[in-house]
Amino acid sequence: MKKKLLALGLVGIMTLSMFGCGGGTDAGGDAAAGETQESTDTGSAEESADASGEESSAEDTAADAGEMEDWEKELAEQYEVSGDEEYVWGYVAQSFTDTFCSRVQKAMEDYVAQNFPNVTLNVGDGKQEVNTHIELAENFITQGVDCLIVTASDSDGEVVICDMAKEAGIPFVVVNSDIACDPIDHWFVGSDHYVSGNLQGEYLVENVDDSETVNVCYLGGTNGFTHTTLRRQGFYDALDEAGYNYEVLADLEGEYLRDRGMEITEDWLIQFGDKIDVIVAANDEMGMGALNAIQGAGMSGDILVCGIDANDDAKEAVAAGTFGCTVFQNAEGQGKWGAIAAYAASQGKDYATLDIPYELVTADNLDQYQ
Repeated sequence: MKKKLLALGLVGIMTLSMFGCGGGTDAGGDAAAGETQESTDTGSAEESADASGEESSAEDTAADAGEMEDWEKELAEQYEVSGDEEYVWGYVAQSFTDTFCSRVQKAMEDYVAQNFPNVTLNVGDGKQEVNTHIELAENFITQGVDCLIVTASDSDGEVVICDMAKEAGIPFVVVNSDIACDPIDHWFVGSDHYVSGNLQGEYLVENVDDSETVNVCYLGGTNGFTHTTLRRQGFYDALDEAGYNYEVLADLEGEYLRDRGMEITEDWLIQFGDKIDVIVAANDEMGMGALNAIQGAGMSGDILVCGIDANDDAKEAVAAGTFGCTVFQNAEGQGKWGAIAAYAASQGKDYATLDIPYELVTADNLDQYQ
């Protein structure tokens, strides 16, 4: 099949806890189910507070707001972005081994340490297992935390956590991956996953000529996740609404894993060979796995790959011209505003949804995301 690409330019409480939820850290890898970690070094936060001065809270808030994006400034008018109240929060992280989740978690830990110095943030490794998430949530609820925070592993399977928090009268904040419970029963801080897939589809429409049928393979995320469904739906809707001339050769579950993305793509290359024009992945990990398979087969440059998350290696691939696009999902924004939402929830403010926008990243605007 002759390729039809248009010309593309190459182009704590106390302080942050000492572990991350990804990147192969020992703490993350060895934590037992139900085990949590919290900050224990009070010196850093205390020194930071002393250095800034007791009267600096309002000034810090103003300074933070000045550095915010426009969408953040609107939210900052409604919520306190720093404060001195004493709270204890329990955070059930989706998994300590997920690259994106590790960034969300670290951003939350950092923001709490710097802006809510009297908040204790206890974090548990959910291991991407529903039962572990429920167990950790039960433990935090039993401890009587002031706010329960969860990044869900299964939007339907974890509805029970929402019910438990509601029964216990504990404010509930969901970050990144929502839970299918009533919106009036919890806060949600995250991005509209439909938009991320839609941006991928729009990129194809604008950059890949469809005068001949464009053959597409799609690497979906783990079934059961709301974002898996929405990213796929958004992608196909963008193509269909534009009347795009395409055919889906295959659409398989890649589980958001690089290895699975590579394995599936290797099979596709055997099955379809050079018929494949485009591989679209529901995250960068699978997209990079697909790219590795393509390069291993000596087909680099023959197949366009797109992902989501704007991870560092995906951005490097965009710069090298081996990745068509990625979609920036603001992990730092989700962690930061997850903390702000938890503070507001602890103060008894009404439940709300805080949307963190997705942004398309291509060779044309890559420098804005470096």
